[in-house]
Amino acid sequence: MNFQQFEEFLLSDKCYDEHDVSIIDTDGLQHYIEAAEHFEYQTKMTRYLAEQKVTIKVEQMENHWKFNDRTIHMFYNPKNGPTFSEHTDPIDVIIECKDGIKYVEVEGKKIDLLPNERLHIPAGTFHKALNYEKALVISHGISDTETLERLRKDD
Repeated sequence: MNFQQFEEFLLSDKCYDEHDVSIIDTDGLQHYIEAAEHFEYQTKMTRYLAEQKVTIKVEQMENHWKFNDRTIHMFYNPKNGPTFSEHTDPIDVIIECKDGIKYVEVEGKKIDLLPNERLHIPAGTFHKALNYEKALVISHGISDTETLERLRKDD
């Protein structure tokens, strides 16, 4: 999925009907999009895309791509877009860049990811997205070693 495909998906009936969509504001806080009907949702998301001031998060992407062994969240961030503060996750995470350039700080070390590159972040590891450039990434949440090993072999 690239930027254009993401924008088309984000504005679709399928995304509105089947996924939880939220924004991350300039304070790093997450707000779920509430809209009574699809037109209202499309209007809000079109404005967010045009303004380029918030990061957009789409959950349940594992259903879209037909995976049952992980959770997948998709993040679209504009250049210098807001992000969560440094944090840990209770499960292993694999960050995969789909479009743009993604910068991530893992335990104080800055790492850059180009399209189709992945980064494994073990459970309990401090990390933070650095949104220096526009990027589209997916975050795979992996809770079992079998799935993790299979994904490592794919690299």
